Amino acid sequence: MTQKEALERFVNLVRSRDASRTMTALIVDSPWLPGYAGVPTMDFLFDSSAWLDVYSRAQRDLDGAVLIPGAWVELGMAAEPTGFGSPVSWNPAGPPDLRAHPAGLAGLAQMDPPDPEKDGLMPVILRQYERLAPAMRARGFPPRIAGARGPLAVASHLLGITDFLMATQLERDACLALLDRTTENCIAWLKAQLKRMDDPAGVLVLDDLVGMLGPEDAEAIAFPLIKRVFDAFPGLVHIFHNDTPNDSGYGGLAGCGVDVFNFSHETDIVAARAKVGPDIVLMGNLPPLALLVRGTPDESRAATEALLGRLSAAGPVLVSPGGGVSPGTKLENLQAGTSRPASGRSRRG
Repeated sequence: MTQKEALERFVNLVRSRDASRTMTALIVDSPWLPGYAGVPTMDFLFDSSAWLDVYSRAQRDLDGAVLIPGAWVELGMAAEPTGFGSPVSWNPAGPPDLRAHPAGLAGLAQMDPPDPEKDGLMPVILRQYERLAPAMRARGFPPRIAGARGPLAVASHLLGITDFLMATQLERDACLALLDRTTENCIAWLKAQLKRMDDPAGVLVLDDLVGMLGPEDAEAIAFPLIKRVFDAFPGLVHIFHNDTPNDSGYGGLAGCGVDVFNFSHETDIVAARAKVGPDIVLMGNLPPLALLVRGTPDESRAATEALLGRLSAAGPVLVSPGGGVSPGTKLENLQAGTSRPASGRSRRG
């Protein structure tokens, strides 16, 4: 099955909200892929041939699973923060590291939102999509889902997590001004990627900082911004990743336009269903480290069977780690676990 075919199955399942069907959905990116393929991280990030070969191999090895957001041109967390001018440290053993922006909150709150076509590393990524799209189509994984870090996540990279969380309490007005700019950048960045895609299917927003707020602050600060982002993309599938182990704000997601929610393995999947309501497709929630990194294929298979056995209470569900595919995840665990059909009949959509 090509990724194009897997993505069509994914979109149909999400739109139907059919609780009796499932398939595997995996967020895969630069923390896992280079190690899985035995390719140096810098080669994966900057050698187009290596990048295409790694994604082609992943497509073959994970046949039947949909890769979210697909073959993803990304440079770790660096795209959006570099548009604001954040310094980057390149790391040969992993994705680049970001340092706090020298302007601080006061300076950032006065900046114009960056232009994805001109600022930071975003134009480099857009050009890669333009260059690689023909080869991606030829190999069966045309780009169709745009991905971006959410408004709070980008602000936390600009300031540092602790300083950002403190600012939500102590410098609320300046923090909201910065978040207005990161939200505008998130929307513009997703739109710029979608312009390079022939048949856009969805947008992926990753924002773990939403889960680091208390329920009142999530309601007042985070959810209006997430809704603002998704409202900018009517007609597309809206995928939201937040694997912070805090389920106190799950109830607010239904009003944000979320179609698919990838959440922490530390929240029981039936409990998550009760909190998010009936209309969001849950994407999870096998333990990414204890099971998929450190476990065995038999353990992964058993855990997936147990998860599938709860579909009647938790569906609709996409089988996935409770978060992205972590560095060091064993391919054989993914193959044995997350692509495992339910006993007696196929449940892969």
